[in-house]
Amino acid sequence: MLNVMKGLSNLTGLYPRILFIFVWCYSSVTHGQVREQWDTDSGSQVIFIQSSGLPMVDVSVDFFAGAAFDPADKQGLARLTMQLLDKGTQQYDEFAIAERLATTGSQMGGNFDLDRSGVSLRSLSYDEPLADSISLLAEILSNPVFPAEILDREKEATIVSLRERNTRPSAIAAKLMSKSLFGEHPYRFTGIGTEQTIGSLTRSDLAGFHQRFYRASNAVITIVGDLNEDRAKEIAESISDGLPKGAKEREQLISVKAKTKVEELIIPHDSAQAHIRIGMVGFKRGDPDHLPLALANQILGGGGMTSILYDELRERRGMTYGVGSYFNPLRDPGPFVIAFQTRKDQAWDALNVTLNILNDFIENGPDAEQVERAKKYFVGAFALNVDSNGELLDYYSIINFYDLPLNYIDSFSSRVEAVTLQQIRDAISRRMSLDKTVRIIVGPERSLTEPNG
Repeated sequence: MLNVMKGLSNLTGLYPRILFIFVWCYSSVTHGQVREQWDTDSGSQVIFIQSSGLPMVDVSVDFFAGAAFDPADKQGLARLTMQLLDKGTQQYDEFAIAERLATTGSQMGGNFDLDRSGVSLRSLSYDEPLADSISLLAEILSNPVFPAEILDREKEATIVSLRERNTRPSAIAAKLMSKSLFGEHPYRFTGIGTEQTIGSLTRSDLAGFHQRFYRASNAVITIVGDLNEDRAKEIAESISDGLPKGAKEREQLISVKAKTKVEELIIPHDSAQAHIRIGMVGFKRGDPDHLPLALANQILGGGGMTSILYDELRERRGMTYGVGSYFNPLRDPGPFVIAFQTRKDQAWDALNVTLNILNDFIENGPDAEQVERAKKYFVGAFALNVDSNGELLDYYSIINFYDLPLNYIDSFSSRVEAVTLQQIRDAISRRMSLDKTVRIIVGPERSLTEPNG
């Protein structure tokens, strides 16, 4: 029932999507609606946004319990733990849970990525269905039993999915990129695990992970919807109070170390095209260079058909149907990746062209006109109107989880406008380097396709 891939799919598309949600956030917070932040008695961190347009309430409860917290010999544990939360509790089996959700007209989903695991709930704001939905959410988070027969079923399904995934060149390239960029840092894990680690997981492993990470002081609760602050506080307390207790301090990851040398990996594959990735370690949430580098990426490859990479590789040379780049800021510095596909016989030509474009961009930066276009795109998204509590929840939960300022959205437009061409060039020159890149080609044999000379 829980859609655990939601967070994973957001990894490459988060920054463009957040621009559009700023519209609704900006509209909401500038018309006098309640917006508050506090800690529950049990130590959970809460943000509440009042949104009275529809009789709906959206709640997200996230934990510092993502894929990066998997033990090395138990990869996939965090994901399976989250996936089985709604498959049985001390009061209800999975069918009773589904029936209760249907009776109240509620919907439940999952959040999962490298940093976080969590559950989201959408309910009508009327007293009875909301009370029933919140009670069920609290039960799922606090008292899962991880039934052995369902665990076996999910493990088998995961292993089948892994076998298929491991045949796809794009998945092979992504897995290699994470492993090569992050070395011993837990961001090297994909979160899905391996056949061996998934097969070894037991009910005790899941219960232990839940007790360790799904505790009140490790939780952030985000509430958006048609209710007042007092009711929001009651909801937050009812969720937080039932969670396991434990240490107040959140567990820390080891530091990410940037690559200090070039690494090139060639993986032969019988795919029709070569899949090419170029990556380096980027920045983390809250980094002072976030906006300058995000604008830089918009110009380089994040802007789709308006980007430099698309113009050079697709329009001028016809080497690919599409190319893109992205930063994925996380709790620690996440990756920067350029990705595209091309014909096998021109794989190294395409790689070299891309490296030359990237090198020129690092050395010279964008020009003033490109920067102004990127800024207009970012700020222009405010002109759109996305009237969605669910989207609002997504992005305030990010603000909550990463301890960003509560006025982060309000100040977005002015902060974008304040970024200068020199700041962007300076950030690029300090934070990006060809000498720290990983280059991956999945597809051709090097000896057959490498250019002469």
